[in-house]
Amino acid sequence: MPVPELFLHNICDHHDFNYWIGCTEKDRQKADMEFYQAGKRKAGWNPLKQAAVLTYYLAVRTFGAGCFNYADKERDWADLYAMIGEIK
Repeated sequence: MPVPELFLHNICDHHDFNYWIGCTEKDRQKADMEFYQAGKRKAGWNPLKQAAVLTYYLAVRTFGAGCFNYADKERDWADLYAMIGEIK
């Protein structure tokens, strides 16, 4: 069941793509922090939206490791083209 993205759709997509690129735990931490910072900017001064962003950030930090592409190297354009070819 997909997680509702509320007002964070584009930010979630970018975060998902960073998880697909993957590599090291440091890269995962960077992806999560970029998600959090972008979400805070999008939420503005709305305290409910700020709380939602913090909740999402804590969820990806706690439960996201299984979705991250841990690898020796980041995925690149060739990997993306190969994946697109498999979808067709």
